[in-house]
Amino acid sequence: MIRIAFLILLSVWPLVLSAQTVTVRSGEHGEFTRLVLTVPAGTKWALSPDAERNQLGLELDGGPYEFDTSSVFDRIGTGRIRDLVVAEGGRQLDIALACQCEAEAFVLRNTMLVVDISASEVPLAQAVRTGPKPPEPRGLRPSSVVLDLSRVRIADGPRIGPEPVRDPGLSYLAQRVDLDPTAAALDRADRDPSVARDLGNQIAADLAIAATQGLLDPAVTPPPAPAPKLVEPAPKSRSASPAADPGEQARQLAAGMSGLDHKTLQKGRISIGGDTCLPDSSLALATWAKPDDDPNLALAKRRSAVFGEFDRIGEEALLSYAKTLIYYGFGAEARSVLSLQPEVEAPVVTALSYLVDGDGDPMALFSRQAHCEGPAALWSVLFQAPPSGSPQIAESAILRSFEALPKHLRTYLGPILVEHLATAGYPDTARDVLRRMQRMEGQETDSIALGKAQLALRDGDPVEAGKRLQDLSIAGGPEAARAVAAAIDLAEATDAPVPTRIVELSDAFATELRNSEDGPKLWQAHVRSLLINGHFDTAFNELDSPHGMPPEIAETMRQTAMRFLVDKAADVTFLKFATRALADGENPGQDALGIAIAERFLDLGLADSAVQQLDTLSEPTSAPEARIARARALLALDRPEEAEIILIGQRGDEVARLRAEARSQMGDHVFAKSIFADAGKTSEAVTSAWLSGDWQDVAESDTALAPAAELMQQDPPAFDPARVSLAGVDAVFDASIRSRETLRTLLDATAIPPNP
Repeated sequence: MIRIAFLILLSVWPLVLSAQTVTVRSGEHGEFTRLVLTVPAGTKWALSPDAERNQLGLELDGGPYEFDTSSVFDRIGTGRIRDLVVAEGGRQLDIALACQCEAEAFVLRNTMLVVDISASEVPLAQAVRTGPKPPEPRGLRPSSVVLDLSRVRIADGPRIGPEPVRDPGLSYLAQRVDLDPTAAALDRADRDPSVARDLGNQIAADLAIAATQGLLDPAVTPPPAPAPKLVEPAPKSRSASPAADPGEQARQLAAGMSGLDHKTLQKGRISIGGDTCLPDSSLALATWAKPDDDPNLALAKRRSAVFGEFDRIGEEALLSYAKTLIYYGFGAEARSVLSLQPEVEAPVVTALSYLVDGDGDPMALFSRQAHCEGPAALWSVLFQAPPSGSPQIAESAILRSFEALPKHLRTYLGPILVEHLATAGYPDTARDVLRRMQRMEGQETDSIALGKAQLALRDGDPVEAGKRLQDLSIAGGPEAARAVAAAIDLAEATDAPVPTRIVELSDAFATELRNSEDGPKLWQAHVRSLLINGHFDTAFNELDSPHGMPPEIAETMRQTAMRFLVDKAADVTFLKFATRALADGENPGQDALGIAIAERFLDLGLADSAVQQLDTLSEPTSAPEARIARARALLALDRPEEAEIILIGQRGDEVARLRAEARSQMGDHVFAKSIFADAGKTSEAVTSAWLSGDWQDVAESDTALAPAAELMQQDPPAFDPARVSLAGVDAVFDASIRSRETLRTLLDATAIPPNP
């Protein structure tokens, strides 16, 4: 009996040990790094920042735990997470950060504690968010079988997922080669094969997303080696390598589960790498209404179908009504309709409701899908211009999907699409969109002309851009306000003054459209027009009374005005506004701008003001430029010891020059000469050699000091007063003449010029 109990205890002992092990997985996702901890269900946790140590403390209740971090840095670098350290007691994991980061933590499926870390401009103490994970969009939610599929089975042939089950309700399993082919044939005879294919594709997409997000470690068994043939051996497969790329493994896993080849996986179905292209069927906006229908009748019919018997709201009718509203461009109204039944999940419809209004989608559902071969590419570009480094966009799919939109949506969304394509570096595709819009309209409308002008401006053709913008600005059409803003951009890009008429129009539009969506942009354009033309008094008056502009907009424009002031203003104008801002305690907001203001003060000889300006920086002595500017100011204030201290650890020619100047002010001319010589500052090195009495070095230089240094090294003529001779007198006389000429040359070369 004791032996049996001992064997039972021995068999469950590994489970007891592993029950307290918390495995930490990781993954890189472009803009953020993810850590995933497998914790017992219901575990309470807390994520707290430690700004002083620049780290996060992840504390788990219960325990103690054994944190398995052995494979964390196999998948991620150290750009955001520098190290993971288990705190004493085994209940806390300290996450050492390598950047100014923000963190978001949430629990996924009750047992996965996820921590996402990304770069941020917000201090760490304010950049930690915890809470439940946001709801996942319909169509991208992992299938209910994913958790079962992710289980690893260890046997003679290790596999991922459950054992094969002969279940008539799962037709896709009946197609496996290890099942009875007869039964599979009978099952396929009375079932729609598309059901199995769609389910398989969904499972493959779920597995791919889980693998690339670090929630699943794919273990793909390589296929059996083929029989040897007398042919040249093929290169070794990446999947057979012990260090195979996880993304490649996930691709093989998805392909094996769905039966799709690699090319098909990239054409709008599955994207290995964390992003899944939304299917074409969910974006068939052109089918949500008929082009010939009367909008009033179509909307009335769909609206009346929403409320069924006993005023119950039908989900399908509600979605149909919302889609019809989106078809006709009523995005805000569609969201209002969907709010009647909040439990109805329609993420794609909700995202489109923002985009058809020309707004940004807060869910970012279409983010990074511009490469998809379907309508998702179009809506992804309309959502935002693809950032640099993104995959090549699917230009043909974008143009094809744009042509499929109703005419009124093409008219409204076309200019937005053109702007985003041009911003992303696709001007030819943007021109193609403009050509299609012009064919559709039958003429060049104001919006098309504005688009062409903006493209000409981006292509560096200011003449063409200026002509179009001038015509649009004075025509008073619907695009006049945007044309005025673009004309101001053109003047700034070409470093040319803004025409007086454009300045007046920008003032008028900024006042008239102050409360519109374009109001802030037009006000900013007007202030910039004043700054470009050097009207600093009027510009700063606008900034002092920003006409109800949002505080962040007003602050941004004040920083822009200060930059113009530093770069363009005359000395008196600069001192007028810069000293006023300094006296009022206004922070420049950006350290680089504050340093530029301080350097302008130094150039004008106001070292005290420069030091005060540098003291307003968020970190007064952190940036190398700030240290150099402060050292210049300290030297101007005859404080060389402090200047040399502030330069400790800095490198560069300017640093060497300042250190030498500090040593020179302290009287160490020999050391100063050495530093100047190493930095290639010949003139300063000769001056230090002169002050240190190194006549040989000075004499070998090609400067006005060389003859005097040679004179200093010559012995005076021998003269014996007891034996005066004519030859001796001549020698003394000649030496005196040479000395006077040398001194006269030296005085002329070092004379202080008179005041003008």
